[in-house]
Amino acid sequence: MSEANKTLIRRYQDAYNSNKLDVLDELLHPDWTTNAWPDGVPQSVESAKAFYHVVQEMFADVDYTTEDLIAEGDRVVQRWTFRANHVGEFLGLPPSGKTITAAGISIFRIADGKIIQHWAFADDLGFLHQLGADIPAEWLAVGHRST
Repeated sequence: MSEANKTLIRRYQDAYNSNKLDVLDELLHPDWTTNAWPDGVPQSVESAKAFYHVVQEMFADVDYTTEDLIAEGDRVVQRWTFRANHVGEFLGLPPSGKTITAAGISIFRIADGKIIQHWAFADDLGFLHQLGADIPAEWLAVGHRST
């Protein structure tokens, strides 16, 4: 079961990296939820596709690299690195043209061979700082790094 669940997460990540979002119909449970979206965004497979298209308007050449993948029971933990070029306005920050790198951890719960829950935790301070947000130096000192 653990290897099958890890394969599912690899396919999920590949769907985003290759922009083959129709594969999400096979990978995401109809009742799936995530904590990674802004409040008010509907939790649905179609919203997952639409949300990613919005991300692509702000960030080009998005690539998620899986650094570690650990599975036990119905859970898979992924440590990932995000890389992309900042090409569109994000939260009022104008496009910088910079390549942005951020790191995070995702936890997935699998049910009926599909992803039913997703929790993501990322280095948001470091991410925003790279985009040009004015982050106090003392805040950055406690941020996580992508190593």
